[in-house]
Amino acid sequence: MLCASLFVHLLAAALLAWGANWLGLVRWRRARDAHWTERARLLWPARATAIGNLFLIPVLADRLHAHFLAAIPRWWIADGLASCVGAYIGTFPFDREAFPSLNFRAWLRLAGVSGLFRYAIWILLIVACVLMPEDFGWRGVEVAGGYIAVHLALQCGLFITILRWTNCLKTPPDRLVAIVAETSIRSGVIPHAIYEMSGPQALAFALPVTRDLVFSARLLEIATDEEIGAVVAHELAHLGESKWVVAGRLVGSLMLLPVIFMAPLTHWLGIYGPFVVFVCMLVLIQFGKALSRRMERRADNAAVRAQLNDGVYARALEKLYRENQIPAVNVNKRQTHPHLYDRMIAAGINPDYPRPRSPSRMTLIGFVYIVALAVLLALTIVREL
Repeated sequence: MLCASLFVHLLAAALLAWGANWLGLVRWRRARDAHWTERARLLWPARATAIGNLFLIPVLADRLHAHFLAAIPRWWIADGLASCVGAYIGTFPFDREAFPSLNFRAWLRLAGVSGLFRYAIWILLIVACVLMPEDFGWRGVEVAGGYIAVHLALQCGLFITILRWTNCLKTPPDRLVAIVAETSIRSGVIPHAIYEMSGPQALAFALPVTRDLVFSARLLEIATDEEIGAVVAHELAHLGESKWVVAGRLVGSLMLLPVIFMAPLTHWLGIYGPFVVFVCMLVLIQFGKALSRRMERRADNAAVRAQLNDGVYARALEKLYRENQIPAVNVNKRQTHPHLYDRMIAAGINPDYPRPRSPSRMTLIGFVYIVALAVLLALTIVREL
């Protein structure tokens, strides 16, 4: 019976994910001959829906089981894990269509690592919420301390260690080492370590806490040495942030921490407890985003100053966005990075195309899934009253 339940959950989640992703890509497929900015704009809501469904579909599958297959026993932890695996399997056709160079073996490794981090964060949060007592005391301090310890461990090196254990990171090529060394001399910022990351996307990121730099193999394939140098200058600027900024980033990264205090705050403040949790989360989220946006503008300015020829950094940014099919104009103004269109203008180049429209937040089928889950949750509440 357990095996049958696990198989049903895995299959249902895979089909729900595949169906939503296939329908979500219809408009994108029809725009094959459109400008890259339009295709990226159409892909964004499908991509956002696909990521959101990795968390929504397991809950949806559980509620569907509870309401329509109530006679079959539920093993909610095992069934939930099976649904998570199924939701990820259902995204493979989507990822493969968006990035044709991605084969199943490479996708499986990337999906495994990304799934580990995505679900582990929420599993850690749920465990902390379950263990947190209703009264403030030493037990609560221990639970909160354990949650913060694991979170800070990820920020302070465990994240990189896991990527190395899973062979997602490898020794950088001499070409990249030379570019980073040259740019470091000009900027005066020396990284702790440099890594090359596998995967179909062209990207680079810095980890200010550990002072590590990561560049994808795809970025090195499509960019010139001069363009890579401009990207390196941007990332080195993040490593040059003050200790106060790094501390602020750590504080902002704890945006989910207030949730674990839901039980004691509700026990203490009644209906005002959830409101306090929500306000604390909102403050941390807004603080983290504001600090990140400020640091991104600072890093962009550093990259423009470091470029050897005008327009190099702007061309590098456009190449990255085009390769990764990221919209040139964000869904709103509250994203960490400014709009690419504005970043290019600030870097000294006026794009040779009109300002694109902003993308939708999600696809219609994604909205349908959310409504369906809301209805099922409402039925659950009514049934238990």
